[in-house]
Amino acid sequence: MSTEIKKIKSRVAWASGGIYLMLAIVLVRLYWVSLVQGPELRAKSQERLIERHTIEAKRGDIYSADGMTLATTKPVYKVHFDAVTVDAEIFANEVDELGAKLATINTKYSASGWAAYLREQREKKRRYIPLASKLNFSELQRMRQYPILKRGQNRGGIIVEEDLQRIQMATNIKMRTIGYDLEGASAGLEGYYSEYLKGKPGSRLKQKIAGGDWKPIDDPEAVEPVDGFDVYTTIDTRIQDVAQQSLLTQLKKYKADHGCAVVMEVATGKIVAMANLGRNEDSTYSELRNYAVWEATEPGSTMKLLSTMALLESGKVDTNARVDTENGVIKVYDRKVRDSRRGGYGVISLRRAFEVSSNTGIVKLVNENFEDDPEDFIDFMYSRKFNEKTGVSIKGESAPTIPKPSDKNWSGVTLPWVAYGYSIAFTPLQLLTMYNAVANDGVMVQPQVVDRIMDHGRTVEQFETKVLNPAICSKETNDKLKALLEGVVENGTATNLKNGKMKLAGKTGTCQLNYWVEGSQDYQSSFAGYFPAENPKYSCVVVVSKPVKQLGYYGNIVAGPVFKAIADEVYSQMPQEAKVVDAKLLAINEVPTGSIPRIDQAFQKNYVPSFKGLDAREVLQAVGPHNIKVSMKGTGHVMSQSPAVGTPLNTITEIKLTLR
Repeated sequence: MSTEIKKIKSRVAWASGGIYLMLAIVLVRLYWVSLVQGPELRAKSQERLIERHTIEAKRGDIYSADGMTLATTKPVYKVHFDAVTVDAEIFANEVDELGAKLATINTKYSASGWAAYLREQREKKRRYIPLASKLNFSELQRMRQYPILKRGQNRGGIIVEEDLQRIQMATNIKMRTIGYDLEGASAGLEGYYSEYLKGKPGSRLKQKIAGGDWKPIDDPEAVEPVDGFDVYTTIDTRIQDVAQQSLLTQLKKYKADHGCAVVMEVATGKIVAMANLGRNEDSTYSELRNYAVWEATEPGSTMKLLSTMALLESGKVDTNARVDTENGVIKVYDRKVRDSRRGGYGVISLRRAFEVSSNTGIVKLVNENFEDDPEDFIDFMYSRKFNEKTGVSIKGESAPTIPKPSDKNWSGVTLPWVAYGYSIAFTPLQLLTMYNAVANDGVMVQPQVVDRIMDHGRTVEQFETKVLNPAICSKETNDKLKALLEGVVENGTATNLKNGKMKLAGKTGTCQLNYWVEGSQDYQSSFAGYFPAENPKYSCVVVVSKPVKQLGYYGNIVAGPVFKAIADEVYSQMPQEAKVVDAKLLAINEVPTGSIPRIDQAFQKNYVPSFKGLDAREVLQAVGPHNIKVSMKGTGHVMSQSPAVGTPLNTITEIKLTLR
C-alpha cells in the first residue's frame, strides 16, 4: 500500500514539475515579448495603424484657342463623423437637429433614421461614420454649419476629405479627342500630354480605424501636391460646333455608320476643329472613336491628287494630255475599272479627267506611264513622306499603307488600283495633311492640336509649326494642282458646292468598302480641299462611312455639304478686306439731302451711304428693305454718322446717326 502511495506521489511530483516548468517557460516568454521585444513590436503595430498615403495632385486644365474650358479637375468632398470625439451633452442635445439636416443632403435615412443611426454608432464607439460624398464646395460649406459639426474636427467630429474628379465641360469635343488617362489605358490629349497635366502628388499620414477605414491625422511632415500644367489647344469651339452639327446632320440624313471632319489652318497646321461621330445601337450618334486619327481606309478618288501629282512631276504628261475613257469601262487583266458615268467621257484631257473624277482616265494615264517601272510611282510617294505618320500629338494614329512592288501580294493590278485609291490606305488626317500641303504652296506641315503649355500664366512650352517636307512637288506642278482642285468645284463633280461668297477648291471621293464581299453595298464618301481657293487659309477633310446607298453615297452630296457649311461659317468669321469705293459714287452720295434711290444704290454696291439731311422717318424708310441695323440719337435731321460713307457693309454691324 505504501509502495502505491509512493508511486502516486512520484507521478504527482513529476506532473507538478512539468506544469511549473511550462509556467516558467511562459513567464520567461512573456517577459521576453513584453520587455525585450515590446518596443519593436509596438512600433510595428503602430506602423500598421498609421501609414503615409499619397495625395493626388490637381490635374491641369485643357482649354480651347478661344478660351473655353474643355476639361478640368473638380474637387469633390466626402464627410465622415467621429461620434466619440463629441461631448455627451452636446451630442444628446443636438443629434436630432443634425439628423434632420442630414436627411436633406443624403436621403439614405429620414431625419429620425439618421438620429437613431448616429446614436447606434456612438454606442459602438465608431469614429469614422460616412455622412455624405461627392459634395461640391458650397454644399460642404453648408454642411460645416450643421448642428454638432459646426464645432469643427476636434469638438464637432467632422472629418472632411477631398477627391479630384476629372470632367469634360459642355462642348462638342468629347472623349476621344480630349481623351482620358487611366491606369493601363490612355487616349487623346489627356494621354499624350499626361506628363504635363498630372502634376506631382503629395503625401500625408492616415490612421487605420475600426472597419478598415483610414482617418487623416495631423502630420507636420505632410507634402502638399503640386498642380499640373494647363494645356491650351488650337481648337476653336465656334468652328468645332459647326463641324459637329453639320456632320451630324449628314450622318442622320444618310443613316451612315460613322464619320469625321477636320479643319486645319493652312500655314501653321493648327487643327481648329475635329469632329468624330459614330452611330450607337439606338441610332443616336456620339464620339465612339477618333476616326480622323485612327481609321486608315482606302481613300478612293481623293487619291487622284497624288496620282496626278506623280504624273505631272515626272514630266511624263501635262494637264492637256489626252486620254480615251472608252465606254467608261477598261479591263486590267481579269478585272474591270468603271467610271461612275455610264458610257464614259470619250477622249478628254487629264484636266477634265480630274474634274469629273474619271477612274478610267486616271488609271490609264498612270498605268501607261508607270507600268514598266512601278517603283518610280511608289518611290515618289515614299520620297514625299506620304508613307509616314503625321506625328500629331494625339495618341492612336494609325500608319499609312502604301504597297511596294517587292511585296509578296503585289500583282499586275496593284498599280492601277492604287492610282484611283484602292490597295492603299490613309487616315483622314493624313489625307488632309497632303491636301493642306498643296494649299500651302507645296510645304507639308505637321498637324498641330496644342499651341502651348502654361503654368499659372507662365509659358512652360510654346509649340511652333513643324515642317515635314518643304516641297512635296515643284511650284509649277503645285500651281497646276491648285487649278485642278478649283476646277472640280467650278466645273466638275462638286459644282453643287459653289459658293457665292468665295471660291472653294477640293476633290470628291467615293470608295466602295468590303468590295471583296459579294453583294456588299458599303461605301465611303469624302471631300478634301481648302478655302478660299485664291488665297487658302483653311483646309478641311470630311469622311462619311457607310451611308445607306439608296439614300445617296457620292462624296459631293454626302460629305461635300459638311465642307461647305464649315467654309461658310469660317468665312463669316474671317476679317474681310475693305473694298475700294469709286470716288464718283461717293460724290453722288455725299449730298446735303439724301434720297432713297441713292441709298439703295449704295447698299447694292455693299458700302455705307450718306444719310445726311434725312429725318428719322426717311432713314427708316430707306433702310427697311435692306435689314441694316441703324440707331438714331436726337431729333430733327441727320447731321453726322458713323461709320463713314464708303465703309464696306460686310465689315460693320450697325450704323449710328446723330440728328439735330
